[in-house]
Amino acid sequence: MKIGFETTGTPRMHPMPRPRARRANALGLLFLAGLVTLGCNTGATPGALPAPDFQVPLGTAFPLRAGDLGYVQGLSDYLYISVQSLGADNRCPAESACDEPGFLEVFLELETSESQGAVRLQVPPSGEAVATFQGFEIRILGAAPAGRATRILSTEYILLVTVSVR
Repeated sequence: MKIGFETTGTPRMHPMPRPRARRANALGLLFLAGLVTLGCNTGATPGALPAPDFQVPLGTAFPLRAGDLGYVQGLSDYLYISVQSLGADNRCPAESACDEPGFLEVFLELETSESQGAVRLQVPPSGEAVATFQGFEIRILGAAPAGRATRILSTEYILLVTVSVR
């Protein structure tokens, strides 16, 4: 008796498994794949915050650019801070005289251990703007470059920021 061949020498055709048997096999393979996946460690902790670009203590002025992620350790909590976006910059250019001083619109993205959110600040040419979030006081001391008649790219802005506990 030859295994796998008929007496004529042609391969033996096995009957197709029934649909129910194929479905059971597929479910078994999916279950096994799920068990294997559960045991995998990708190295990332679910809900983990990204590594900040810099860390500063409370009350210290620091430069913040669009795309940077800063970390400030408070007394009992922390604050992640980043520039979410920059809106209109209608500050009066230094080389001009304007009836209204205008402002730079800044949207900051903020996160603590308790919550996350965003604040909108209007920074005047003098540079002073303040917002509070979850017990932190975020103060923009200045924005560079100063207003000018030509368009400024968002990557050119540098905000001088300080964070304190209120």
